Order: sequence, then structure tokens, then C-alpha cells
Amino acid sequence: MRPSFSPGDGLIVVDVQNDFCPGGALGVKEGDTVIPVLNEAIGAATEAQIPIVASRDWHPEKHCSFEEQGGPWPPHCVQETA
Repeated sequence: MRPSFSPGDGLIVVDVQNDFCPGGALGVKEGDTVIPVLNEAIGAATEAQIPIVASRDWHPEKHCSFEEQGGPWPPHCVQETA
């Protein structure tokens, strides 16, 4: 179902990145199924001329949250990588 937007609405897209899709460092089972849904929402938001804001995880290569530096996570969403 195509989303509808009203004046004053906005769309926020959070952390849609390769490492959160199946096969990624922190892959979510069937996480890639959100892509067509988001593309549809982005299209509808664009047509409605409402603001679209997107964020991303973007860590330096040796981020303190990575296992190699004593953190809990494998390297993911590293700056300048796919």
C-alpha cells in the first residue's frame, strides 16, 4: 500500500545500509525486504513535496565499539566502504 502524506509531514529513513541486510556484518534476517517499501515511501514523499531526512551509521575504521578495540560489535558501516 502506497503511503500518503499531508502538509506538515516528513519522512525519516534511519540506517538502511548493506551491513544491516542479509549477509552484512550485522545482517537482519529478511532485512532487505524493507527496501521496496522504503522506495515507495520515498517516492510518495517526493511527490507530496515533504521533507525527507536520512541518517546512516558511519564509523571510523578503528571505532571503539568494534570487537578489535574492545567493543561488542563486529566492524560495520565503516566510513568510505560499501
